[in-house]
Amino acid sequence: MESVKLLNYMENIRYDRKMTLDEYLQNVISQRQYYRYRSGESEAPFEVIIKFAAKLQIPLLKLISNYQTHTEDEVAFIKKYFNLVLRKNLDEAKRLINSRQDLMLLDEDSRVFYQIAAILHRFYSNNISKSEMIASLKATSDFTNILRKEILHDSEVYYLGIIMEFSVKDREIIFEKLRNLRENKKLLLGGNVLFNAQVFFWIIKNLGRMGEFEELVEIANEAIEFNVSNYSYYLLEYFYYYKALAYHALKDVEHFNEALKEAILYVLHLDSEKREHFLEMIKKDTEINAKTFIIDKIMEEL
Repeated sequence: MESVKLLNYMENIRYDRKMTLDEYLQNVISQRQYYRYRSGESEAPFEVIIKFAAKLQIPLLKLISNYQTHTEDEVAFIKKYFNLVLRKNLDEAKRLINSRQDLMLLDEDSRVFYQIAAILHRFYSNNISKSEMIASLKATSDFTNILRKEILHDSEVYYLGIIMEFSVKDREIIFEKLRNLRENKKLLLGGNVLFNAQVFFWIIKNLGRMGEFEELVEIANEAIEFNVSNYSYYLLEYFYYYKALAYHALKDVEHFNEALKEAILYVLHLDSEKREHFLEMIKKDTEINAKTFIIDKIMEEL
């Protein structure tokens, strides 16, 4: 509920202004009802929002505008921090997160990204062991309860994907959970392209581990279609590359060459460090010089 986020934003302003909760709620609503609104148990009426804005002495339109700006800025900040951690650029990630003391984490996606990034940051910095990191992820996500659910939202699926990547013990049960939910169309992947593409990545990667190459191709095509329809390049090089490796295992040379060509074309758009890493990975996996391969393919088409 958007009103929950707005109320939580206003609560932070109240706290910063050192206004007591009794003063804030006086002649508006009871404390019990206030907690119902903030927990999302019920939707706060617009007139209540107006009264709280008056208490804070901020014009309502300005309050809403500031809230939207803060939320958008925070989403961008958390994504930057998350990506720095995933790339193991730990010193820069530490400097970035230490520079920001006003995080409210009003957006659900931002909260999940931050929680995961903070746990991985501690792990990659050797502050916690791998088992402690997995235990923290499970505790934060309510892992046992997620496994019991019949329908999962994107943030819950994302937690499972991260745990599946690191915990060999849990990998099979998580993968079967995701596979069954997908087959029954009960993976409620929302509009966050980063979440959804990453989930596709984990599913595809595990299909490769299991040798389920025909299903891998099917899911890779679905992932590519999803990205294209959302105008996103995120992980497309991996979707095409894993698809190419699946065709290679199936001894389908024509489709292997086509998928590898597409993968390399997307790899060429990466920054130099990522590009060289990916090209080395292709050489290691397939014994193919990607630069020579793509030049030959382009020449064939001219």
